[in-house]
Amino acid sequence: MDEFGNSHHSNVGRQGPAVHRTVLVVDVEHFGAHDRTNPHRIEVRDGLYRALEDALARVGITFTDCHREVVGDGVLVLIPADVAKSLLVERLPRTLAAALRDHNDTHDDGARIRLRMAIHAGEVHYDNYGVVGVAVNFAHRLINSPALKEALAASSGTLALVASDWFFTEVVRHSPGSDPAGYRRIRVTEKETDTIAWLHLPDGAENHAPRPAQRDIDPARALSPEALWAASERSVQRLGARRTAYPLDLSIAELHNRGLYVPATFSTLDRNATAVGVAHLADQVQSGSSLLILGEPGSGKSVASYALLSRLRQHIPAITARASKLRDALGYPTPGSDLADALRGTLSDDGTRPVLVVDGLDETLDEFESAADLSELLAQLSDRFSIIVTCRRREFEDNLAASVDSGAFDAIYSIDTWTVRGQFTEFVQRLVTAGFLESAELLGVIARSPDLERMVARPLYARMLTFLGQEGLPAVTDVSSLYAEYIDKLAVASDTALAGAGCRMRARSGEIWTDAAWHIFSSGLLTEDRFDLQPVTTHLEGTFDERAPCLSRALSQICDQWRTGGRVRGRFVHYSFFEYLVSRYYVEQLHDSTPATADRLAKCLSVDPSPEIRHFLVAELREHQASGLVDSLVRAYLQMRTAAARTTTARTMCNLIAYLLSRAAKNGREPLHRLLEEEEDMFLQQSLLWGLCHLGDRDALARFVRESRRSAEWRAWNRGYVMYYYGDIDRRVPPPYNDERRRSWGRTRERTIDMMSEPDYLHAVAPQRRFLDLYLLYDYAIWREETLSTEDAHIAAAMLDVLWHEPSIEGSFLHELQAMHAVACPA
Repeated sequence: MDEFGNSHHSNVGRQGPAVHRTVLVVDVEHFGAHDRTNPHRIEVRDGLYRALEDALARVGITFTDCHREVVGDGVLVLIPADVAKSLLVERLPRTLAAALRDHNDTHDDGARIRLRMAIHAGEVHYDNYGVVGVAVNFAHRLINSPALKEALAASSGTLALVASDWFFTEVVRHSPGSDPAGYRRIRVTEKETDTIAWLHLPDGAENHAPRPAQRDIDPARALSPEALWAASERSVQRLGARRTAYPLDLSIAELHNRGLYVPATFSTLDRNATAVGVAHLADQVQSGSSLLILGEPGSGKSVASYALLSRLRQHIPAITARASKLRDALGYPTPGSDLADALRGTLSDDGTRPVLVVDGLDETLDEFESAADLSELLAQLSDRFSIIVTCRRREFEDNLAASVDSGAFDAIYSIDTWTVRGQFTEFVQRLVTAGFLESAELLGVIARSPDLERMVARPLYARMLTFLGQEGLPAVTDVSSLYAEYIDKLAVASDTALAGAGCRMRARSGEIWTDAAWHIFSSGLLTEDRFDLQPVTTHLEGTFDERAPCLSRALSQICDQWRTGGRVRGRFVHYSFFEYLVSRYYVEQLHDSTPATADRLAKCLSVDPSPEIRHFLVAELREHQASGLVDSLVRAYLQMRTAAARTTTARTMCNLIAYLLSRAAKNGREPLHRLLEEEEDMFLQQSLLWGLCHLGDRDALARFVRESRRSAEWRAWNRGYVMYYYGDIDRRVPPPYNDERRRSWGRTRERTIDMMSEPDYLHAVAPQRRFLDLYLLYDYAIWREETLSTEDAHIAAAMLDVLWHEPSIEGSFLHELQAMHAVACPA
């Protein structure tokens, strides 16, 4: 027997099977403080055990039925699996906090207790000395989290609770009595652990300072109200100066001033409520709410931001800012600016504080060490200001949603799409009235084409189609061809304008733009969505042997340019133009590839493109299939495998080649098999097999299943790769990607279920690939000892039922999949 009465006989858990337990750890704040005497510490320990036993008893848990161990300055308690986990978050925190207050009321300062508490659950092993297990180690990492310690230090209460991400997701958020809205997401980085957890203060509030410490503010730089309004004016001018896709020579501000702006509408994500306008959002913000506005690329986020900013400025000094620039206002050691001065002024003054409009949050991700760091900044900003954030929907879901505090925004909206008979007709009629179009005849052309009508849903595409006019529409069949026609027509107009300005160059505008985009992309010159113009024009001078002023003028046709801090900065009129031009460079290198230029192609393919660039690239290659494409890709793969096997560069490049062979090349199956025969790297074997299964190859699926049965590491790498692709693993992490049990797979689960729910999934996706999608879905759940939701299980069951009728799938594989379904989706 130990001091708690635990029995450690030799027949108890001598490396026996693991058992499931809820893991509770408590730790006394400042137990070893110098102002505590040893008699104080005895009183603290006695008070802790009494409070803990009493609190557990009050919620129906018998202390003696639990395994207990002294750990450091606290106690480890393992609660039997048959005890409802909800008791530990619905009643225990408040009950324990009350017991601690009763103790503190009757003891002097040296014997008073404030606790940190961590809750997790998992498998543990009993042995002759106690318990061991990853779940126990993980709970100890949570209890030692700096964020938890800081929260308790800033709290007026006696208890600070941290729940693991799994415990919060599976227990807390489904238990209304646990106050799930009172939890906030934190990042825990402790020893080998880097994870997300959830913090709660059952009996106190964090004393967040409403403004930085006074010593961080230079009073001489604190702005007067007049200067604050002037800073607001400068920020709205910067946003308003951005150009639109059409009319290209008009800025966002001019679009509004000349009556060409079609008011945006917004809907909540559930789409049940009536769509609202800018005025409604402005009213919410003025009442103190913070908003997140999501939209697809080209949905008009910046144009809508300008409208909202202009509306707000009728009453308050709203300021637009980049997320990376806001760190200075919170005391981060970055260079000062008028924006930082303005925000510091508001923080040091008791007057009206401005609203912050953060446009294009997705474009700032690379400026932060991780998505969690950016999310932490948003949490700090929302504590001090009303914030309006715009972001691409997919980037938010893939990279930020998992780490953003649910309390950072009071409402989340999505920008509504356009329709031909609605907003697009209004836009065209405004253009005719303003004299930009002679007639509205193109409305009929677009209305008669289902493909073009779908494109109009995005305001950017609608503007691009308008620029092409009736004569350019027949060549547009999909989004990729829309960009191709738009860029080509714009390049012709640019060449004409350059010649009229005295810049008669041998290089064409399209060539210059493509080379510049690639240089910016491959050299990492892009900061958020902008770049320094000087190194780009220097590079172009060396490439094209043309004068720098003319090259700069050529770029000005597709890039906004402005001077700041003695430097000229540039930004593509729309970020997707940059993405398309980068994909065009890939295509040109692939089409021009010969044995003599193999090194240049290898250098190109060693830079991993974003999903958006990949989509453009595949569409372009399918449309313009070069006769030597397959040979060029295979030659580059073999060269890289020989020269730099198992390196990050080799894995990145060869993975991209496998992707292109399976998606863009005609008859890609044979070269994929040929490369697989001699491939020894497990990561690239998986890439090639995924490509083959995408093409419906039976042998590839058979090998994939055999390897999955044989190797847990194979399955972990496979799960990790798909999590990387869907955004649960940071896309800046180099391959290979390893799935870990504590890592969230929420984005992967959502993307997989969404994909399976698409109307054309069963017809457009090969059975072998569908088998892998389902296998992975089950494997994620089984590995984490989770079960799929009822809705997800229903979709999975439907997909499995269809596979049973696919003659190309072996029966033994389907029996294995059926067994996995039974574990991941219990009745």
